[in-house]
Amino acid sequence: MQLANKLDELPKRKEVYATGKAGTVYLCHPFLVHSAQPHSGTLPKFMAQPPLLLRGELAITDSTDGYTPVEQAIRIGLD
Repeated sequence: MQLANKLDELPKRKEVYATGKAGTVYLCHPFLVHSAQPHSGTLPKFMAQPPLLLRGELAITDSTDGYTPVEQAIRIGLD
């Protein structure tokens, strides 16, 4: 089942918009659910979600070297 089909089952949270000037880049958690608003401007709008590949396996438990920011966010989400 797609995630979109489960949205009604999730707790309601405040919707937050990320806006910026041309060239603004947002690095988001890989589990972020997002959508784009309709383009109402006169200039081209580009959106991309290129993969950010890991340098190694995720260490969700028992890391002796510490946790990356993404690993920390996943651990917080699991608690």
